[in-house]
Amino acid sequence: MYKLLIVDDEVYAIKALLKGIDWNGLGYSEVYSACDADEAMEIIRTVNIDVLLCDIEMPDSNGLDLVGWVREHNTSIVPVFLTGHADFAYAQQAIRLGSYEYLLKPVNYDQLRSVMVKVQERVEELRKVEQFDERFQTYEKLWEKQKPLLTERFWQDILGQRLIPTADNLLQQLPAYNVTFAPNTWILPILLSVEMWSKEFNLRDEEIMEYALRNAAAELFLQSQAGDVIQDRNGLHFILIYLTNPAEADMDGWLTKCQDYIDVCSRLFYCSLSCYIGRPVGIGDLSDSYHALLELEARNIVNTKVVQFQPERTGSVPANPIKAPVHIECADWVVLFELGKKEELTKRLDAVLAELREDQFSAAETIDALYHSILHMVYQVSHKHGRSVKEMLGTGKWFGDASATRSIAQFKQWAARVITAGIDYMQVMRMDSSAIIEKIKQYVQANLKDVMREEIASHVHLNSAYLSRLFKKETGQTLMDYIITVRMNQAKIMLIETDFKISEICESMGYENFSHFSKVFKKQVGVHPQEFRKRYQLLDK
Repeated sequence: MYKLLIVDDEVYAIKALLKGIDWNGLGYSEVYSACDADEAMEIIRTVNIDVLLCDIEMPDSNGLDLVGWVREHNTSIVPVFLTGHADFAYAQQAIRLGSYEYLLKPVNYDQLRSVMVKVQERVEELRKVEQFDERFQTYEKLWEKQKPLLTERFWQDILGQRLIPTADNLLQQLPAYNVTFAPNTWILPILLSVEMWSKEFNLRDEEIMEYALRNAAAELFLQSQAGDVIQDRNGLHFILIYLTNPAEADMDGWLTKCQDYIDVCSRLFYCSLSCYIGRPVGIGDLSDSYHALLELEARNIVNTKVVQFQPERTGSVPANPIKAPVHIECADWVVLFELGKKEELTKRLDAVLAELREDQFSAAETIDALYHSILHMVYQVSHKHGRSVKEMLGTGKWFGDASATRSIAQFKQWAARVITAGIDYMQVMRMDSSAIIEKIKQYVQANLKDVMREEIASHVHLNSAYLSRLFKKETGQTLMDYIITVRMNQAKIMLIETDFKISEICESMGYENFSHFSKVFKKQVGVHPQEFRKRYQLLDK
């Protein structure tokens, strides 16, 4: 089925065409009409028109100008011209613009029916061309996207020892991985360890920021030096510097670059991180160096924003004095959490962490114990009140989050979020949910254009994630769906009762993109805003 737009400045001519021909029988499931070029452009921006049946002589911008605009913005629309004058200059320009047919008024309906059926063949041809172009572009983008992924996969397989880097293996596998790497090259590995984000990101935003971190590392470290920036299978970031011989490794220079990079990440990418610099090795020893850097990072949970070098092998590791673990009063913590004593609970946690900073050797085990103690605290309180932990904390990265125990700073951030989310939830449970929902709805109505979830949460003094869960539970509708419904209801009122342009209504509802507004409106109401307004205008007449 096809979509048709009829453009003519004579309303009676449009009505005659609409009534005189069974468009649905000809294969046109949707037929739109416009009385001037501006109105036609507005429809074309929001509807995927297939065929344009257009008058030439119109005030302001004529039909030829309209089709010229269409050619600049959408080459898939097939134009058919109508005109009251057999002007040769018009016909020439129509041909240049790709007109399928040039019909004279008054048009013969049988002739028009024949043309409007045949033009569908041209539409199908253009659709096939578009589909081919889209597929080709898709495959081209996928290939371009896959090339760096293949390089990263190669290094992941080397580091994980899934590919043993013998001369024969490398000779066979390097072409398959699309890697141009000489097997006798030396490699200096640098581990970039993100310790903590200073802003709260969702998972997608965090992945985008980590992508930005890798790009920044490539710009700073590989500007005049061969190498790659990769992510291992555990999500850790590595810079692999390629050297022709170990003597090229300017360790002081890499130290300075790492310090500059740590500063850049702190200022621009909202994170603190540390750098762990390995020793130059051949590809056969890279996996050992990789695991040595992982061990170096795992041992450092006290210091942040530091640069550390992989130590030389000494043959034996000196024993560290084992101290008794820090004592944790779990029962007291549970009581404080249940009573909502956030400040007191946080004070006790800070005291424990302060002790750990003085005892780096036992810090890792104690942090792990603290992690499980806090989770046990949350489970105990939630089950006591007949609530699930997921209901209390949501489905964020609370459980099995390995990064939570990577450093004291990161653990403190994680614990603060868990404690805050849990205490906020317990406080809300003591409130009247219906009053909260009503307050939310009133705020949405009063701030319809610029309403944001975080602002609503601040207004009702709730955690934003819990706010969404509470609203869905109490109303059966997501908060965003409710906001959209209220906006579209207000848009319907403005379409019926005001003379505002649809673009002005779109802007007043908080939508910057007219096409997006139109699609959302149709999904809610069943028709596009233009058609909705026309229906009520016809009812008034």
